[in-house]
Parts: sequence; C-alpha cells; structure tokens
Amino acid sequence: MADKMRDGLFFAGFMCGTSLDGVDGALVHIYQGKIELLAYEHHPFSPRLTGWIREILSENMTGKSTFQSLGDLEHLLSETETSLTSRLCSLSSISPSDIDGAGTHGITAYHRPSPHVPSWENPENTNIPGITIQISNPYRLSRKYGIPVVYDFRRADVSVGGEGAPLATLFHRAAFSDPHENRAFLNLGGIANLTYLPAFSNARQTCLSFDTGPGNMLLDLAMSHITHGEETYDKNGQRSASGTVQKCIQDFLLDDPWFSKPPPKSTGREDWGEEKFATLLTFLKNYPFVQNNDLLASLAETSAAGVLSGFRWLDSKPDLLILGGGGSYNVDLRRRISRITGVPTTTTERFGWPPQAIESMAFAYLAALTLSGRPASLPSTTGCPHAVIGGSIVPPQNGSLPARLREICLAAEIHLPFPDRATPPESRLPGSGPLFSEETGRRQ
Repeated sequence: MADKMRDGLFFAGFMCGTSLDGVDGALVHIYQGKIELLAYEHHPFSPRLTGWIREILSENMTGKSTFQSLGDLEHLLSETETSLTSRLCSLSSISPSDIDGAGTHGITAYHRPSPHVPSWENPENTNIPGITIQISNPYRLSRKYGIPVVYDFRRADVSVGGEGAPLATLFHRAAFSDPHENRAFLNLGGIANLTYLPAFSNARQTCLSFDTGPGNMLLDLAMSHITHGEETYDKNGQRSASGTVQKCIQDFLLDDPWFSKPPPKSTGREDWGEEKFATLLTFLKNYPFVQNNDLLASLAETSAAGVLSGFRWLDSKPDLLILGGGGSYNVDLRRRISRITGVPTTTTERFGWPPQAIESMAFAYLAALTLSGRPASLPSTTGCPHAVIGGSIVPPQNGSLPARLREICLAAEIHLPFPDRATPPESRLPGSGPLFSEETGRRQ
C-alpha cells in the first residue's frame, strides 16, 4: 500500500476507432496530479482486414456467419491487446506486475443513443432507451496479466438517457486545461468531437463536449472509392488540397438537420458511414463535372464547417484549438479548420504526445476513474441526468480485486490530476480524503 501511495498508478488503455485501421495502445503513469505517457504503439490492420471488419459491421451479413464473425473479431482484439500490453511494458521498462489495471474501448458495432420503438411486437408503441454496443473480449487480458480490466464504457451512460459519447472529455480536461486560457480539444477520428475547456479562472463556464459531425470518415470512404480500395486515406491531405470546393456537395451534407441539433449529441457510422456516402454518390450523378480531388476538397471543407457549426454552442470562442486523432496529420484539413474557425491550432505533439495516442490514453485514464469510484461522464458532457460511473469490470482470478480497488482508491486521492477528483459521496471509501464537486472539481 505504501508503495502504491509513493509510486502512483500505472494503467494501460486500448482503442480501435471508427476508421477501423488498427488498435492503439498506451501505457500511462498517473502521479502527483500529472499524466505521463510511458509508451504508445499502433498495431495496424491490413486493408483487407479493415474491409472484413467493415463488412461485419455493415449489416450485410446475417445469421450464423454474423455471430461467428463477431466472435472471431472479439478474439482478434483480445490477442492484439494482450500482445500490445507486453510490447508497451517492454518499451517503457515497466514490469507487467506493476500495472494496476487496463481499459479497453473495443469496436463500436452500433451506436444510436436516442430512444426508439423496439423491433419486436409492441402494441403500446412504447419507446425504449438508446442502444450502444461495443465489441470486446477483455477476459484474456485480465487472465494473462492478473489485472482488473474495464470495458463497455458507454452503456451505463446511455441507460440513463445520456449520449454515451464523447467519453474522453474528463481526460481532455485533466490533460489540456489551462489556468488562464480558454481552450478546446478537437479529436479528428472518423467522427470529430469537440471538448470546450474553459480556463480554471472562468468558474461559471461549462466544460462542454459533443460530436461535430464527420471527421475523416467520408474522406476515407471517398479515397477508397476513388482508388478502388488501393488507398484508404488521403495522406497529408495532398489530394484535397489540390481540389476545388464544390458548393453543391457542401450544401447537400450541411443540410442535414443534425448540424442544427444542440448538444448533447453524438453520431457515428450509422449517420456518416457507407449509407451516407452511397447517398452522396447518387446525388453526384446530377453533377458529372465534379472531379475526384474536388470531392475530397468538399468533404474536408464540410468537416471543418461542422467544427465551426459547433462553436455556436460554446460559452466563448476558444483561444486555442488542440487537435488529436489521426485526422490531425492531415495538413489540409488542419488548415481548413484554422481558416474557417479563425482560431489558431496546434496538435498534441506540442504537449509531447502523439495525436493518435490520445484516445487510448483516455481509456486508460477512464479505467482509473472507474476503479476508483469516479464518474466517467457528467451532465455537461453527455447529457446524462447525473454523474455516471461507466464501465464493467473483469476481476483478476486470484481474488485480489477488493484489495486492488482499495489501493487504487487511496492512490487516486493523491495522484489523480485536478480537476477530476469528482466523486459521488456514496461511492467513496471511509477516510479516503476530501470531497470534490462533480461539476467543477472544487473542494466542497
């Protein structure tokens, strides 16, 4: 226990985003209010494997083959995460026995958080809550290293009426907030999501988080379509930079009522995936003059315009926009976002972290929050009615979970960074330190 108080917390995190191009793994150290990235590695999938995963998730498969494929995909993820853990420990010279726990997001198979009429016979026509399904198999990772593993992070939030996304908000707040500068963090994955980070001095402003629409998703689908699957993304935005924005495309996409919907809101491939792209291709039959690079330029401009559209919901315009995720490597997209929003941009590399590592770091951090009894989402981040502790826990098989949880809870009181010591009173251990506000992180 004394060692844990002195050495801080070590957590691994894993993420496979909507691009489905591989698994990101990160090992973080949480110590004296700071988060340190010890190691990061991306395990890429081949284009063929990515195509297979997209086929599974496209609803084109039915019956027994779907269940077997989902099981095979779970196994693939568990093997990848287990080998990544070994690799991360090797890179950071950390013994696996020093890891306190891990968080795995898995792959989002379906995400539609709004209430709906169920598909079965329902004479009363009564709505049921939203749905979010992530594919993962955390048991191998837990058994291999004897650690608690947190998974299925979104369902608890959705079950009480929250959007279940974005979920990395509290990590963004802990990692990138500034005492005096209003900032925003923009994750450019397949879907783009924005987190507003008011300066600590702006006590009345709210840490707000929501999806802004497509990030890379339509761009990647367009590149795959244009190159007949030979290229899955526009490297550095070279092709979109040489194209001309076609207003007809931008108007077609921005006409979607989703952009006018106020937060909280989240979206996914159900709204901006293959079906939307197919609809766009049908629409473009009326405009045969649109060249391939013009299509890419128009899609990049639309992603940037979605970010600007989200600014209307913020308490004030941020002084700095911090970019993370794979899309932050797209130079053309970055330039468009900076030009359209009028806000200077930087990437997480300014803070010493690779942009693509942020999401896996976030789920390592969320695992620490869950295992220490702290919420992963707040009303201002997902629209949940109250702070929600998210995630299911796979316990180690040696029966050590109760002792481990106590160690993590007590160490978290010392080492979790301000302002995220947000803990519901009912979940605290006796004598575990001061109580902090769920909304502001300030001492009660």
